[in-house]
Amino acid sequence: MKLFHISDLHLGKRVYEFSMLEEQQELLQTILYKIDTEKPDVLLITGDVYDKPIPPVEAVRLLDWFLTELAERRLATYMIAGNHDSAQRLEFGKELIGRNGIHISGSVVEKIEQFIETDEFGEVRIWMLPFFKPAHVNSMLEESVSSYGEAAKVLLDCAEIDFSHRNIILVHQFVTWKGTAERSDSEMISLGGVEEIDASLLFGFDYAALGHLHSPQRMGKDTVRYAGSPMPYSFSEIRQKKGITVVNLKEKGNISFDFIPLETKRKYREIKGPLQGLIDAAKAEGRSEDYIRCILTNQEALLDPIGQLRSVYPNLMTLEFAPRENGFEQEIAVDTEEIRPDELFAMFFEKQNEKELDETQQKILGHIWKGLEGAE
Repeated sequence: MKLFHISDLHLGKRVYEFSMLEEQQELLQTILYKIDTEKPDVLLITGDVYDKPIPPVEAVRLLDWFLTELAERRLATYMIAGNHDSAQRLEFGKELIGRNGIHISGSVVEKIEQFIETDEFGEVRIWMLPFFKPAHVNSMLEESVSSYGEAAKVLLDCAEIDFSHRNIILVHQFVTWKGTAERSDSEMISLGGVEEIDASLLFGFDYAALGHLHSPQRMGKDTVRYAGSPMPYSFSEIRQKKGITVVNLKEKGNISFDFIPLETKRKYREIKGPLQGLIDAAKAEGRSEDYIRCILTNQEALLDPIGQLRSVYPNLMTLEFAPRENGFEQEIAVDTEEIRPDELFAMFFEKQNEKELDETQQKILGHIWKGLEGAE
């Protein structure tokens, strides 16, 4: 049995207010082309199908088109909700859609849903574990767990899984191995480790298809894997290899993996240098449609750098300035017991900006300082 594993589509996402719908449609068309040429038996989609619980109409239409194309190909498809999805909205029409081989699980009701696929080696049991919170498990099963790991263990125990068979599970959670995983800026960050689920909980499955983290990676062993997002959704992801995880499942214990890279016409790129040098380079190579993060190294004041850059980089997403050579890296040596904080700030401002506070700025600083003294 050959399976395609994709995840974290985030349909409808905007990055720096740029819509990604055009790239997302391009990627889904490429995935369909790979399905036609590679002939997988099953497609797994492990959550964060949409970017928001209430997705834009265009994103809903895009998913509707994609699922219709999958149904026409009679490709068995299993899709779960992620933390970005609305379980109820994603599940709309699930019974009708399920009759066409598209199986959707938005939330756990009583216990984990199970489906069965067959090949020449017998049955493959597919388990659907969409995003959940411990409070939901406590309410549903009258438990008193406090962490996601404890809640996941309760749900798996209730499923009474027979591991002598071949079992695949779809999971959308923050699964880590020994407390580590590669994260990206576009993911929701939590603190304290309470949301972590240790990958060892899933080691008994023949394959655990994970969603949530955007970097393709294994967790503890080859059979526990994040597919990652199909395209970058932040500049921290531009060096990650995006694509489709291909799972080749044979008899129990015999499994291998391949990877099909995915790319879009527009790339995410970082450029760094002086303003005029970057403009000249862009003109030399031709107007670029790539999504750009620009870091300017100019020390002097500039007139409308964004406007100048967008004349050659129309999809400039973010503009930053490299630290000034005489800025934060230089220390200001003073006796902090002999100088007031407002005077210290004035010295810092002068060092950073190569000029003193003007009269208006001094008045504003004095007003703020008086207010702080009064608050004490």
